[in-house]
Amino acid sequence: MDLTAITGSFISGVSRLINGIKTLAVPRIEDLPYWTSPPIQFVYESTAPLALGVYTWNDLPTAFTPNRPIRPNFLYYFRNITLSADIEELDFIANIVTPPQYFTFLDSTQQAVLFREPLVMNKFYQQFDYRLVWRTLTDPDTLRAAFTGQLVQGAALIGKASITLKAIISAQEIVDDGYVTHFVEKYPAAVAEVAHE
Repeated sequence: MDLTAITGSFISGVSRLINGIKTLAVPRIEDLPYWTSPPIQFVYESTAPLALGVYTWNDLPTAFTPNRPIRPNFLYYFRNITLSADIEELDFIANIVTPPQYFTFLDSTQQAVLFREPLVMNKFYQQFDYRLVWRTLTDPDTLRAAFTGQLVQGAALIGKASITLKAIISAQEIVDDGYVTHFVEKYPAAVAEVAHE
């Protein structure tokens, strides 16, 4: 047998094995260290007063409550989002003029949306699976939100002087240095500013 061919085949096989091991070593978000990834909630509310029979949202990007500093040495993992209003869902749906849209922003991106597109609120969302892994490069940064849209005052809303929309994002703040470093090394382009899972 040709020794060169055998050596080349062996080296090729070892190379494939090493690449397979490297793939397995990529930190998956499902494997995040929960003991150093405390759960957090981002809550945003916006109230539209009744004016000429219409409730209108046209928010400027506003900080969440509480307004926590966003740090570049952490990863943030949005798991799900809840969107609701302080009226019954059927009344909400029946009185939509322009479906409210929900936006999330980072100050450092000069008000560019964090999600690829707004979430259109044509109904209520309860713990809607909407995952996003991201980080900022600015210390500190601020996370902001906004609603736009319109509802009309139908019969069921007579006497309702205002309507409040609420967004709740359930997330985790990943503070484990080893995990964050490894994740960023494996996905440098994906987490340069924000990363969709």
